[in-house]
Amino acid sequence: MAYIEIKTISECKYRYERVSVRIGDKVNHTSRYLGPVASINKKRRLNTGRKPKLRTKELSLEDKALVNKSIKHSKSFVKDRAKIIQLSSEGNTIKQICQKLKFDKKKVGKIIREFNEKGLKIFERKKSPGRHRRITKEERAKIIQWLNTHPERLNLHFNNWSQNKLSQFAKQNNLQISPSQIGRIIKQDELKYKAKRSKMYSNDKNFLKNI
Repeated sequence: MAYIEIKTISECKYRYERVSVRIGDKVNHTSRYLGPVASINKKRRLNTGRKPKLRTKELSLEDKALVNKSIKHSKSFVKDRAKIIQLSSEGNTIKQICQKLKFDKKKVGKIIREFNEKGLKIFERKKSPGRHRRITKEERAKIIQWLNTHPERLNLHFNNWSQNKLSQFAKQNNLQISPSQIGRIIKQDELKYKAKRSKMYSNDKNFLKNI
């Protein structure tokens, strides 16, 4: 007697041929492996370990019009992004776009992801924060006044100013100024302020004479 048995192992199904043969009073059983159930395993393997290819979302008529216009833009920032979006929308993979435009793989992937998230806003360059706020003459005079005042007179628990300390003290008094701006004031006005000195000790009898 022979029949096919299907076993499930780790969510996969496999076929075995079972044969039973009677010899006298005894029945011998044999088993032969026939392989996996193809239809189930094939379906499982299709989605195993593969990520979907990154491509741009479907472009609207407005998107297409702006992308075509941006390809002829004078600024390379806009032009490069438009070329990447157009090639991706035509079905090109990231690898193919890199080969055609000689761009880095990370750059191409980043621009496609940003377009899918933000749309046409990726063609707008972010404004730079610009230069530091200029301080007024009154604020400048206040900084110089503090520099020429011993910190203890201002109820501070240290003996010498530093650019960072003065910047923090100024912020506490509603004056926004960075340590680098304070450094420029010191340099322009040729101001001198005491830098913190570490104490030194020696067993040499003439040590204090050399200081």
